Amino acid sequence: MPWSILKRLVKPLLPRDYRAAARSFTSDAWRYLGVAAMQNAGFGILGTVFAIYLKSAGLSEAVVGDVEGALAIGSAITCLALPPLVTRVGYRPLIIVAALALGLSRLGQVIVPGAMAIVALGLLYGVGEGSMQTISTAFLAGNAPARARTHLFTVDYTLRVGSMFVGALMGGFLPDLLGKGGLGELPAYRATIAIGALFMAGSLVPALHIEHSRPAVHAVSYLASIRAFTSWGRLGRLLVPETLISFGAGLSMPFVALFLNHRLGASVNQVGMIQAASSIGMAAAAFGAPFLARRLGLVGAVVTTELLSLPFLVLVPLATGLPVAAALLLVRGILMNMSWPVYNQLAIEGVASADRPLVVGWVRFGWSIAWFGGSVIGGRLMMLSYTLPWYLTAAFYATGALSTFFLLRGVHTEASSGQW
Repeated sequence: MPWSILKRLVKPLLPRDYRAAARSFTSDAWRYLGVAAMQNAGFGILGTVFAIYLKSAGLSEAVVGDVEGALAIGSAITCLALPPLVTRVGYRPLIIVAALALGLSRLGQVIVPGAMAIVALGLLYGVGEGSMQTISTAFLAGNAPARARTHLFTVDYTLRVGSMFVGALMGGFLPDLLGKGGLGELPAYRATIAIGALFMAGSLVPALHIEHSRPAVHAVSYLASIRAFTSWGRLGRLLVPETLISFGAGLSMPFVALFLNHRLGASVNQVGMIQAASSIGMAAAAFGAPFLARRLGLVGAVVTTELLSLPFLVLVPLATGLPVAAALLLVRGILMNMSWPVYNQLAIEGVASADRPLVVGWVRFGWSIAWFGGSVIGGRLMMLSYTLPWYLTAAFYATGALSTFFLLRGVHTEASSGQW
């Protein structure tokens, strides 16, 4: 979707204070939102069907975990190596490379035979995902004034989740539609994944039109950027909760579609509708993030919603029927993720502009390494039990939420108030 059309569609749907804040978003912010919308539509398609495709192709849950692990390793390496490139080549070339890596890797995974090749292409996918993770927060932070950042992060988050809603619906009905059109089950899955890959690769179109590509800092070498880095304390305090929550998520989240499909007998169409409902619920709830941040503070908003999600999480593996499991997943997802825009602001609030790419890159590196460990172990645990990993996830989430409170409660919003 061209960013200009996206801007005209999104702005009238925003609450009043968001519309006021959106007037301060730069044109490049809207172009980036166009990139995010297209990529996340692809993510939604793949999140519904990819794991089910691998299982239907005769591969085990361990392979699903290994693909996620390869993705995480590729992402981790990229997050660590990328920050100095931002100042040297700018954001736009890196976003273009990310779009191509995301699209071509997923397209390749439905063409190549064998688990090894599929896992290897996960590394390329991780390069694309790691690039976007490293770039997104720092890029958006530079394209809105401080008082509007939470609003921009929230619009970005809700747009991405809303696009995943559309993608999840497509991932649910396309295999059935293509199957009725004469394709077999596996070819229908492959064609659906290919469509998702095209969405992700197509995100390079709005990326090509980003104008102010370089951050407002001088290009320096990696070692020089480390020597000049002054945010070590913030980095360490961010890494602890990030890695705990990421490891816990890796144990179960990559296998939600398999849990619904193989444990509770959900069809692919039902899986898509459940994933889509969860996405739209998270998108709607995230509009409350600035309100929560004002009332509870940045850390209070994050910790409160994460802890409230835990009872619903531990009940998921106990559900004996699909409607109950779907409802629990919906509420869990809303509560756990609605404060994600606040956490993005928490990560960069008060951090020097020159330090932001390194902070974001290293935090994403820690997240990816923890996700690698969690998903690889989770895949093997899922071969033994579809319930145990959920309880382990809850334990890591609780520990991560509490560590967020104790380590980051001193961070306060910069210029959070003011007239538009």
